[in-house]
Amino acid sequence: MLTLRRSILAGLITASAIALFASAAPARVQSLVPQKSLRGLKIGMVASQVRAVAGTPTSNKIVSHPLLGKTRRMRFGKVEATFRGTSGGAPVVNLSTTSRNERTSGGIGVGSSEKQLAARLVGERCITELGYRHCYLGKWTPGFVVTDFSVSKGGRVTRITLGLVID
Repeated sequence: MLTLRRSILAGLITASAIALFASAAPARVQSLVPQKSLRGLKIGMVASQVRAVAGTPTSNKIVSHPLLGKTRRMRFGKVEATFRGTSGGAPVVNLSTTSRNERTSGGIGVGSSEKQLAARLVGERCITELGYRHCYLGKWTPGFVVTDFSVSKGGRVTRITLGLVID
């Protein structure tokens, strides 16, 4: 009889623990760290490092860039990495995404409002230049990294870019 009670009690404790963990909200995964990384990718990585983090690209093309000439552009779904050149040793100079899955620890990402951005990011500046509305962190000075949030006319983030300022 004592063994039966212990079995029942153990079963109730296990069921309670499962229910408790199942009802807990899932942890938010931070895949965007402004000024640092996007889905674990960082400015300065080379192609082999990018593949080690992101896997096989869905697209891998050589394209012309207005400032850099020929560059390599790898896509991983809605995340894009642009390299400064085409060789295997060329570093990443730009990372961008249109994916709603890439978020900061505060939940900021594509689809966030400009108001949410202002409330959850420290040091951002929002401006409109030649009809282009964007909010950014960093300095637009050659050699510095900028995190840029493109904002639609409706006031929502449509693209996030981490880029090395070239000129």
